[in-house]
Amino acid sequence: MKRISSVASLLALSVGVAVASTAPAYAATDRSGAERLNIPNSSVCKAGRTVLEGMVAGPGGQLYIIFSKGSAGDPVLSRWVRDGSAWDGASWTCAGAPISMPELGHGNDLAYHPNYLGSGPALIATQGSQSAFPSDDVTIVHLSANGSVGAREVVRLPVGNISGLCYSATAAGGAGKYAARRLGSLWTHPGAGSLTSGWTLVKSTLTSHDNRSDQGIDCSENYVWNTKSINDSTPDTGWNWVYQYNWSGGDVESDIGIPANNLTDEVEDITHIGSEFFIAINRNGGSADSVKVLTE
Repeated sequence: MKRISSVASLLALSVGVAVASTAPAYAATDRSGAERLNIPNSSVCKAGRTVLEGMVAGPGGQLYIIFSKGSAGDPVLSRWVRDGSAWDGASWTCAGAPISMPELGHGNDLAYHPNYLGSGPALIATQGSQSAFPSDDVTIVHLSANGSVGAREVVRLPVGNISGLCYSATAAGGAGKYAARRLGSLWTHPGAGSLTSGWTLVKSTLTSHDNRSDQGIDCSENYVWNTKSINDSTPDTGWNWVYQYNWSGGDVESDIGIPANNLTDEVEDITHIGSEFFIAINRNGGSADSVKVLTE
């Protein structure tokens, strides 16, 4: 995606929502909750990468996070596990050194499938972003039974460049289903079968308040969540957004706001563990990246 080139040096006197001149004004509902992870740039779990790109919850509630060097790429995949205590920032630890994985490309988003093509658990990473790093490819990262990272392969999608991908094992009456976003359109795919065919366009124009950048998506039995972040054209008082849709692309909730804190906090992805949704925040200007709860 297009990285923020500068951070405002002065605090804004008020918080507002930036919208296109032809669009109606929308009031932001702040849904940024408690922090679950705080990841400074000095963390060994980043291996020198400073940009959080994508995140997903995997087996047993483990978190998988992609970090990169921004436009220079060179991504790594890190795995985070809980020690069994309360769901707070102190209960998460990085499970070993992050793995250098050039096959991730830009790594804009991650999906988790518990039994990909009957071959066991896997992560599926989009290689492309909205426009700066277009790619038709996704990377399949096979996982062992304990969630550790195994072999990788690359699959080319027939729908073209997608920048958001998710999978829900409970969707479609338990048969499972993928959702993918491509430049504002929503596509779906049945949970079984190869990703190289079988995609259906269900909505050609997802609702958007303004020109924010497409980021990661997440899906559950009944809904799809789409994140959009601040970018170089966002005013200092602008916010990040999360939109909730049904599987047909119909609006459910469209005013879920995540403060950008004067262009410091850039939402990158969303995922859930049980009924609790997490948002991944890439912080600009050298601040620690964060994973926060999305509040109801």
